[in-house]
Amino acid sequence: MDLYRRSLLALFFATLNGCASWSEPTASPAPPAAASVNSPLPDQWWTLYRDPALNAAVEQALIHNRDLQVAAANLLQARAWLQEADAQGQPQTAFSADAGYGSSADDQLEAALNQSSHIRTGSRYHLGLAVAWELDLFGRLQSLSRAAQADAESAQAAADGLRVLVAAQTTGAWLDACNYARRASIPRHALSLAERSQALASSLHSAGAGSALEVARAQERVGQLQARVPALEAGRQRALGELALLMGRPPGAAPSQALACQAAPTLAASMPSLDGLAVLRQRPDVRQAERQFGAATARIGVARADLYPRVSLGANVLNSAHHPDGYGDSGATVWSLGPLLSWSFPNLSSARARIAQASAMENAALARFDGTLLAALKELQQALVDYDAALRQQQAWRQAAQYSAERLRLAALDRAAGASTAQQYLKAQRRDVQRQAELAGADAQVMDAQLLLFKAMGGGWREAPPIARATRLARHSSTLPESEYPQ
Repeated sequence: MDLYRRSLLALFFATLNGCASWSEPTASPAPPAAASVNSPLPDQWWTLYRDPALNAAVEQALIHNRDLQVAAANLLQARAWLQEADAQGQPQTAFSADAGYGSSADDQLEAALNQSSHIRTGSRYHLGLAVAWELDLFGRLQSLSRAAQADAESAQAAADGLRVLVAAQTTGAWLDACNYARRASIPRHALSLAERSQALASSLHSAGAGSALEVARAQERVGQLQARVPALEAGRQRALGELALLMGRPPGAAPSQALACQAAPTLAASMPSLDGLAVLRQRPDVRQAERQFGAATARIGVARADLYPRVSLGANVLNSAHHPDGYGDSGATVWSLGPLLSWSFPNLSSARARIAQASAMENAALARFDGTLLAALKELQQALVDYDAALRQQQAWRQAAQYSAERLRLAALDRAAGASTAQQYLKAQRRDVQRQAELAGADAQVMDAQLLLFKAMGGGWREAPPIARATRLARHSSTLPESEYPQ
C-alpha cells in the first residue's frame, strides 16, 4: 500500500511539473508591473480582484453561512468525543447514596446463620465510593484517543473544505450578478438600434423605397433581442439570490453594492504560480481523507485490544448504618482494593469479527484517500485546461471586437461622407454590438475558469474568520470564540 501511494504521489507531482512555470498565453494582456507571475497564491485569493465590497461579502459568508455553522457544530461535537476518549484513561469514580426502610438480603442471611425466623426490619442508610482505573496494557485506550483525534482533525478539514467552497461560490455569485448586468445592457442597446432600423425600414417601405421583406426582417430582429433580455435579467436575480443565501441572509437581501454592480471586477494581477506539493498540502479534502484513513487505522488497534483482557485497579468504600448518626461507628465501614479483570476468553469470535470489520473500513478509507488524490489531480488539470482555453477564446473575441470597432469607425466616416446609407451604418452598429456581447460572454467564461482554478488550488481557509453561532434568522448571530474554533 505504501509503494502504491508513493507511486500515486509521484504521478501527481510529475503531472504538475509544468504547473509552477505555467502562465497565461502570450496573446493575453500583460499583468500589471507590480504583480509577479511567480507569486504564490494568497490565502484570501478573492482580494486579488481589488473590490472592497466583494471582500466584505466573502467575509460575511465565511462567518454567517448556514452550512458552515453546521460544520462548526460538527467540529465541536468531534472535539467533545475526543475529550470523552481521553477521559477514559483517567480514574473513573462513582459515588452512591441511598436510604430506605425494610429488610435486605443481608438481613435474611444473618437470620439464617443465627437459625432465627425473625428477619430484622428497619431503616438503612448507605454511602459508597467506587474507583476504577483501567491499565492500558494492550493499547486500547491509546488507540481510542488516536481515533478520536483523527476524527476531530477530519472534522476540521471538512469545515476548511467547506470554507473553500463557500468563498468560491460567494465570489462566483458576485461576479455572475455583475456579468449578467453587463450582458443585459448590451442587448438593450442592440434593441434600441434594432428599433431604429425597424422604424427606418418602415419609413422606406411607406415611401416606396423599401420592401416589406426588410420590414419583416427588422421586426424579427426586434423580437429576438426582446427575448434575450428577460433571461439575462433572471440570471442576475438568481445570482443575487444565491449571494444572499451564501451570506446567511434571506432572499432579496443581497448587498446594495452587488445590486448596483454593472461590470464585474477583474484580477488586478496575473494568476499565481502553482506548486503541486503546496496545492496537495493545502487542499482540505486531501487532509480530510488522510485523517479518515488514520482514524480507521487506529480503530484496528481498538479492536485488536479486545483479544486480550482488560485490567483495572479498583477500590470500593461502603458505609452502612441504621441511622445517620451511625456512620462513624467502627463497624459501619467496609472496603476492598484489588485488580479487576474482564476478558471474553475463550470465545474470541466476536473480537476477531470486529477486527475484520475495522480492517475492511481501513481498506475503504485507503481507497477513498487514493481516490481523493486522483480527483484533486483531475480537478486541477481540468481547471488549467479550461482556464487556458477560456483565455485563448477571450483573446480571439477581443481581437474580433477591435476589428469590429474599427469597421464601425470606417462606416461612420463613410456615412458622414455620404458614401453609405443609414441602413448600412445601423447594420455596422448591430455587428459591433454583437461582438461586444460575444466578448462579454468570453469575459464571463474566463472569470468562471478563474474561480474553478482558485477552488482547485484549495485556498481560502487559513485566515478565515471564526464562524458565527447558529441562531434564528430574526436574531443576530454571535461569533464562536476563537478558543473554541481556532483558525
